[in-house]
Amino acid sequence: MSAVDTSCIMDYDDWSPNYGNLPMEIILHIFRFLNHSDLQAAGATCSRWREALFVGEFNRNILVHFVKVCLSDRLAPAKFFLKCQRPYRTFCLEEVTFGQAQELLTQIGKTATEIIFDNADMGDKQFYAFMRQLTHLESLTVTRCSPLFMSGSFLDGSGDFAGSFANIRHLSLKHNQYLSDAILLRLTSLIKGIETLDMSGCHIAYHNAIHRRFYPNDSLAAHPSESILTFKFLARVANLHRNYLKELNLSHTMISGPALQSLTSVENTDGGLLLQRLRLTGCRQLNTSGVKSFLLTQPNLVLLDLADTLCVNDDCVAAIVDSLPKLKTLNVAGCGGITNAGAKLLGNLKHLQSLNISRCDGITTDGLTQGIARTNNSVLKYLYMSHLIVCEESIKCIAHNCPELRILNVGHCVNGVTDTSVQCIIEHLRWLRELSLEDCFRVTDAALTGINISKLEMKNSTNPSTGLLENFHPTNPSSLHERENLRSSISPQSMKISLRSKAEEEIVRDANRKRALFAVYELNQIDDHMIDGFSIQQLKGLRSLNLKGCNKITDVSLKYGLKFIELQRLYLSNCQQITLLGMETLVLNCPSIEEIDLSDCYNINDKTIQLLTAKLSRLRALHISGCSQLTDHSLDAILVNCKCLQTLSIYRCRRMYTDIEDRLADLSTLRHLNMDNAGSLDNVEFFRLKKRLDY
Repeated sequence: MSAVDTSCIMDYDDWSPNYGNLPMEIILHIFRFLNHSDLQAAGATCSRWREALFVGEFNRNILVHFVKVCLSDRLAPAKFFLKCQRPYRTFCLEEVTFGQAQELLTQIGKTATEIIFDNADMGDKQFYAFMRQLTHLESLTVTRCSPLFMSGSFLDGSGDFAGSFANIRHLSLKHNQYLSDAILLRLTSLIKGIETLDMSGCHIAYHNAIHRRFYPNDSLAAHPSESILTFKFLARVANLHRNYLKELNLSHTMISGPALQSLTSVENTDGGLLLQRLRLTGCRQLNTSGVKSFLLTQPNLVLLDLADTLCVNDDCVAAIVDSLPKLKTLNVAGCGGITNAGAKLLGNLKHLQSLNISRCDGITTDGLTQGIARTNNSVLKYLYMSHLIVCEESIKCIAHNCPELRILNVGHCVNGVTDTSVQCIIEHLRWLRELSLEDCFRVTDAALTGINISKLEMKNSTNPSTGLLENFHPTNPSSLHERENLRSSISPQSMKISLRSKAEEEIVRDANRKRALFAVYELNQIDDHMIDGFSIQQLKGLRSLNLKGCNKITDVSLKYGLKFIELQRLYLSNCQQITLLGMETLVLNCPSIEEIDLSDCYNINDKTIQLLTAKLSRLRALHISGCSQLTDHSLDAILVNCKCLQTLSIYRCRRMYTDIEDRLADLSTLRHLNMDNAGSLDNVEFFRLKKRLDY
């Protein structure tokens, strides 16, 4: 027998494609279709794909976020960051304290173009030391850092770090107390041209009487006050940068109508501001005439946010439509003065891509069907319309005429969101990325699976031996003869009076429906003609699904409906029919889930949490408040399996609080813990717990 030359035999592994050796151009092209989480997972596959992740266009979108840590060159995470050779551009320092961090500041300063200080514990000297290193800074955000400005001497004698402010184009000082005219002047005078100015939530004095008190001789320019921040001085700063300023945010301030109008006619100017983006959320002192007059002077606006501004009515909407032909984003949520007359005008905004009309009580079905959904609208991509009193026809009309929608929020539209309207959404809106059906309690499994319940009942009536669907949707006798036969067939022993409440009867009916549908599925009794609808699986790119309060949704939808590779956020709170049975399939069909809400799902037990934490490797936020069956075993599963969990909500889980400090100290990634007795921990103990939680 002759010997075989094994050197010529090809190994079976050589037949499979080697994706690690793909050309870099192809890898980069693939990466352009991935979100941040998928990019990080792809970059961990091999060194070549990791190298592709360092390319500038992907690196620019990465935020380095330090939360609730002490930044010191000798402590984690700073000492690990110092070993990183990858250049990052955006940094956020949230609720951090500073130790000896000179090397860290130098490392950040080499590449940083954007820095965010959010409630950071630092004084002016630490801020100056940071700014000396940030020589390439283009965006500066200082949020909730009131102690930094408390002394009033902030930037008084800026010295050798003044050049760090020169190239800043985006400045945000939102939600800060103790800002003054003098501080604002010192800061803005160091900047050549401000394109974005955010002063939302700041204490700004708008009343003329207050202004006269601090400037009795109108000495605004000569001696800016170190005690108060006035609107006239803010307007003066905005005027100085009017050739650059494109975005202004004065949300949650006391700005009035005359003050807003004054921005367009500040003294010593040629024409006032000409903005592209304006945010005035929650400005309750505005009036209709002031808003209308200002909008007439802003033809270049592409974004307008007037949410929760009480003066906005149909006249304002008419001014928006007539004066802002380039508008792409409009937020009028909570503006109760808008009626159908104003909503109908919104259909005339030809470039509108994002619209938020949530909580506009005056808008009903006619305002939608004769407005944005009057004709085919292929421009609108984001629609938020929660808490509206609309009917089923309006939802169907939107689904038919707005086929390019990426985000649709119809939460709390209890009359309009039914199985039929949800089926219409699934049929026509195939590009949806986010769908919210929160508290739409009329939605059942049929809406998400496409099964025709009535045809199942008809088949069951022809095969009574199965006995699957007799527990719900009973068929009423149609003739007098049938009623007589029904009465004669009921014996006195079988006549029982139910003592359940209406809510309890509904729960029992839902449970019976769930068991019947499961039995039909498992026995393969569903034919093609019974599935005459559309399964939600057809929304292939869905990333967020909100089913909070949809208490008719059961394990049937989880097992036979939800199958999304890209799904990242799933909200199922108050879905009482959800159990381990549905979760077993969900974790296999939706492996990319990062946030899941199972609050008040009382059938969730320890085995369910063990399954979720073991299978969902990307889990970052877990909400299980009110799940009364959970014990310390669930907490153990979270600690063992969750490697990147950042948020944990365990309100009303009264059996999970054994040695909580010692247990949670091992969960190094945890940043937000929501529980009932957090306030009972004294300050020293809670601070020590936070330290141990962080690193």
